[in-house]
Amino acid sequence: MRVILKPRFLFLVVLGIVLAACSAHQKDLTTDVGTMAEADRLKGDEFFEEARKQYMRIKTDFPQSSLQIDADFKAAETYFLEESYPTAASSFEDFIRTYPGRAEIPKALFYLGMSYRNQMPETPQRDTRPSAKSIDAFTRLIVDFPSSEYTKDAQKFIDEARAQLAQKVYEIGRFYQRNKKWEAAARRYSELMVQYPDSSLTEEAAARKVYCLRQAGQAETAEALAKEFREKFPQSEFMSMIEP
Repeated sequence: MRVILKPRFLFLVVLGIVLAACSAHQKDLTTDVGTMAEADRLKGDEFFEEARKQYMRIKTDFPQSSLQIDADFKAAETYFLEESYPTAASSFEDFIRTYPGRAEIPKALFYLGMSYRNQMPETPQRDTRPSAKSIDAFTRLIVDFPSSEYTKDAQKFIDEARAQLAQKVYEIGRFYQRNKKWEAAARRYSELMVQYPDSSLTEEAAARKVYCLRQAGQAETAEALAKEFREKFPQSEFMSMIEP
């Protein structure tokens, strides 16, 4: 037999469902614990701006709360989660500076490094300052907290950023070389060799440095470096570049 529900009954059913849903998310914003719980719920539901407002309330409305430091960290985390990486970096820098001895510092350093890493340009021709800053953050993480779980991928991220910075120096050297600014080019190749000795570009940079010095009229210096090059890279594909 087909049952037909009356409109009033349907209304009561829907109202009951709505009230049940609301009761599942009852919030108490009169205490720091209740405010933190609501902020965490909002963050979990990806309402990041609203979550930050509640984390900030813990600082303003509950100045004696023991949850203030946790609220600061989680507020910074919301910027990262919503991909506002410049603000996230600034927030984690403030956290690290304000709470240097806290147990959260390794995680904060990881977030700081990732905030800068996510700002790294796709090509080295653009602003690479985020690359350098990511190296600083991940290096500090490795040096200060070698046993932390957050150091797992830090060295890989450092290597990636260093490769980009080495590529940038190389490209500048090539620019000067194409424009026959021989001494300026040689200085850039030398910079690459000193700062990024493990780069895949180091061998080529050494050969190009010799070539540029020859073109600059510094034959004696060039020949001395050419001799070193032959000894260090006897099978180099760039050998013809260093010859007079």
